[in-house]
Amino acid sequence: MPNQAETHEACCKIPTTALACPVCGKTGRKVRAVTLDNHISKSSRGSFGDSAGFCSNPSCDVVYFNGDGGLVRRGETVLPVTVKDAGDDAYVCYCFGFKRADIRRDLMEKGKTDIPDQIKKGVQEGRCDCERKNPQGACCLGNVAQAIKAIKFS
Repeated sequence: MPNQAETHEACCKIPTTALACPVCGKTGRKVRAVTLDNHISKSSRGSFGDSAGFCSNPSCDVVYFNGDGGLVRRGETVLPVTVKDAGDDAYVCYCFGFKRADIRRDLMEKGKTDIPDQIKKGVQEGRCDCERKNPQGACCLGNVAQAIKAIKFS
């Protein structure tokens, strides 16, 4: 079983290396095999290698890229990717199963959301597995905060 972060701080300190997307040039982060194994189809995974870059530019169709010219684009991942898919059905937290629709529902019904607190509690309990479950290979709380802000001001 993969190692899970014991605290929020450990979860958010998954080692990263900045890489530039070959299509848009935006600096992304390096992801490892454990991330790729869970987010690239088995048919594509074999030829992709054990590490890649993740492009975090929402307007770029590239999700993953490797040094050999390999690209995985939007729509080619196992699940929609938060920063690439603005729809309500996209997860904002893959470890605990929260989608944009959950945030939108909370904000509409209650005027606020406790989803970030639920995630932080789960992390403190050692139940997150961000490097494996999140296509970005890291903590989702930044994505959650961005989604809340976008929904509040839409």
